[in-house]
Amino acid sequence: MSPKILFKYLLIFGILFSQDPAYNLDDMKKNEYQLLSNPEDLLEKGNIELDSGNILLAEQLFNKALSLDPSFAPAIKGLSKLSLHKGDLKKANEYAIDAVQKDEDFREWSKSITKISENIQNGNRNVQQGLFDEAIKSYELILRDHPYFPDAEFYKGLTRFRQKDIEGAAEYFKRALEVYPDHQKARKGLDNVTKQFLNAGNKSYKRGDITRATDYYEKALEFDSDFYLAYFQLGVLQKKQGQSKKAIETLRKVLEIKPDHDKTWFTLGTAYEADGNNQDAIVHYNKAIEINTGYTKAYGNLGKLYTDIGNYVAAEDRLKTVIQIDPEYADGFMRLGILYLEQERYKDAIENLSLSIKLDKKDFNKFFNLASAYNNVKEWDKAIMAAQSCIDIKKRFGGGWLELGIAEMGKKNKTRAKRHFEEARKDRDWRKMAERKIDEINNPSKYEK
Repeated sequence: MSPKILFKYLLIFGILFSQDPAYNLDDMKKNEYQLLSNPEDLLEKGNIELDSGNILLAEQLFNKALSLDPSFAPAIKGLSKLSLHKGDLKKANEYAIDAVQKDEDFREWSKSITKISENIQNGNRNVQQGLFDEAIKSYELILRDHPYFPDAEFYKGLTRFRQKDIEGAAEYFKRALEVYPDHQKARKGLDNVTKQFLNAGNKSYKRGDITRATDYYEKALEFDSDFYLAYFQLGVLQKKQGQSKKAIETLRKVLEIKPDHDKTWFTLGTAYEADGNNQDAIVHYNKAIEINTGYTKAYGNLGKLYTDIGNYVAAEDRLKTVIQIDPEYADGFMRLGILYLEQERYKDAIENLSLSIKLDKKDFNKFFNLASAYNNVKEWDKAIMAAQSCIDIKKRFGGGWLELGIAEMGKKNKTRAKRHFEEARKDRDWRKMAERKIDEINNPSKYEK
């Protein structure tokens, strides 16, 4: 071939590869394959790519060989084998028949495709009869000759699933996906199984069986390392156990897999907040809101955090926003009330805390803060009612007893107040304040101005 003709051929061939999306080859190999000028060379490269798992590239090469010679049976056989790699037995059989029609030498290959169908039918029949181990043997016969056929592993997974051997099913579904990552049925099967592990873990967690819950979550990840929900639940569990650093590490894995998982951003925020890392907590709460503009808990936690660090303007903005988004969000009103308590805006605090209680009468903390607001404006009877509701819900909460005592002191009922402070003193978190109040009663002269 003269240089001029070769150049013209390469130019046309290059245009075909660069312009036709079906033949958009890997950039690193494009130049090499553009130089191939006969079906035999394209077949050889196609087989190499197929054996390497580069199915799309192999398909392009086989099809290019056939575009040069439509009767080139080895490339048709190559497409048949490629179809087996994809788990498409029907297409593999169609190509096999076509290859035989073009070249009788491929009769044995066609027979091997038929044998796959027979073994699948035998396996399915054995499953229906409850002969599960015999079914597995039928599917393994396929793998002996065609180890790249993912459906054989998939059918083994279905067999174990019928036996209620969930781990066995997961192992085979995982193998099918290792053979062909885009196998939709195997993906669905594995998702089904790993979700069963996840649900079992959640049930164990609700029962308080942390060890078993952890085992289930880790089992799900053993079979599917990209199952982000298992990482999420494991991170939530670790945070509940006070393992915030471990939880943060686990939850970051969720974001590597699914960066837009708003609940993970929120939970990471709570972990950072628990560690006292307020700035990172704020960043993560804001990211959760960016992803999900209606994420009420993220707004609420941001409002609380801004209140804690003294950024009252930002706190009020977030909390007013959240109660507009969800007027039924009781914690939004409560945290707005707490913000106003911090600012000594007691009337506004009472209004919002009262609204929070109308929406949620089961939270002791809402009644506690309302009692505190009423005590600050010396509405002793209302403070007593709110504090009593608080300790009715959580009897051992020292804060409720303290506010009850303060209200009774306001009414000059020192004996009753002292009794309430003694109850508050039993709560370690409130002991120091309670002892101070008891001392005010026992030694009033010390506190006279």
